[in-house]
Amino acid sequence: MAGLLEVRGLVVSYSGEKVLKGVNVSLSHGEKLVIMGPSGSGKSTLLKAIPRLVEPDSGSILFRGVDITRLSGAKLRMARRRIGYLPQSYSLFPHMTVLRNITYPLEKALGLSRREAEERAFKYLSMLGIEDLAHRHPARLSGGQQQRAALARALAMEPDILLLDEPTSALDPESRADVLEALFRVATLGKAMIVVTHEADFAVKVADRMAFMEEGVIREEGRPSELVEGSERVRRFLESLLESCAP
Repeated sequence: MAGLLEVRGLVVSYSGEKVLKGVNVSLSHGEKLVIMGPSGSGKSTLLKAIPRLVEPDSGSILFRGVDITRLSGAKLRMARRRIGYLPQSYSLFPHMTVLRNITYPLEKALGLSRREAEERAFKYLSMLGIEDLAHRHPARLSGGQQQRAALARALAMEPDILLLDEPTSALDPESRADVLEALFRVATLGKAMIVVTHEADFAVKVADRMAFMEEGVIREEGRPSELVEGSERVRRFLESLLESCAP
């Protein structure tokens, strides 16, 4: 099967310091990749670099066979519409309801009518179990509800790939469980996904591959169960997470 995404030798720097040091990532249509690693390893930067929300110093990002590092203007915007990026901060418009947060980009970017946009919005709100929150503003939602609303907005654009950055971070246990359940539902859609997360259970149950990042490079890559059970470095990392969560 032809590859959907091919990242080759990606280098990204902040203030002259290299954050990504020649990262290579590939993803096929429908494939799920989970990326783990300690803070500061470059995971979030990698996700931002794929749709060029941060600019690479060097390397290439082939998306659907086109190197988007060479695109600009309308062609770059068109490529970005096929890439769903969900940051840690949700990025919902505070002055808009959940429904309008979803329908506005559908109308402006895709040219859907208000009715078409609302029908599509409710399709994904219902799938994620928050259709009853459609007319609320973000300030009236819990963190988990905001995350699911942002996920519904990303899904409504019907991208070829979803990039999810720590979707359960900073959530209380109940909200975390709700978001994880939503992610399991999303995984059944057959959409390609790259998920930065510390949720080992999600990786083992959903991901086709797992990568472990450290100091700006991918140190290990393979089947999630193999890395979780067989990699000394990954096992130490997961143990440190459990220790940090202990009362």
